[in-house]
Amino acid sequence: MIAFDEATHTYRNAGVIVPSVTQILGPLSAAEYRGVPADVMEAAAQLGTAVHKLIELDVRGELDEDSVTGALLPYLGMWREFRAQSGFEPAASEWRVHSARYGYAGTLDLFGRLNDRWVLIDAKRTAKVPRIAGPQTAGYEIALRESAPIVSFEAGAAIDRYALHLTPERWQLVPFRSPNDSRVFLSALTVHTFLENAA
Repeated sequence: MIAFDEATHTYRNAGVIVPSVTQILGPLSAAEYRGVPADVMEAAAQLGTAVHKLIELDVRGELDEDSVTGALLPYLGMWREFRAQSGFEPAASEWRVHSARYGYAGTLDLFGRLNDRWVLIDAKRTAKVPRIAGPQTAGYEIALRESAPIVSFEAGAAIDRYALHLTPERWQLVPFRSPNDSRVFLSALTVHTFLENAA
């Protein structure tokens, strides 16, 4: 059973710290956002966290709509418009997954059904969908297939991967179909492990 410490954003498996998907892809993320001022990144991260929490609570039916104000209101509108127009049926939100084979963990945003297919969706509030979102969702899929599912699906069943790009004005579902995504993620994991073992 994977344990998560939210205060330090640390995952542990049987008491042993394991890297997160975000940590593994950290160097690629840093390269992608190179040149963006730290204060801009921090503000964007805080708003992104708030949007993710809003979606999680809405999926669980626990959202207090009176608490959604200011900059968050348009994102709630776009999230609900996506639900209504796409027909997406969430089965899980903020679901922790773990790969014992590769030794990492993570928390995927959304998993459910869309057009009678299983889908894994990562919500993005960034100006544009980052390139690392493909490898990121591939990392989640690898771990998801190892994790005990909360819904029944065949081990070999297809899982489509997407980014849900949310802006205050619109939503867009961006598919990831490249087989290179999993290779990039696992390569990043290999580099991460190499650097950790050298420390």
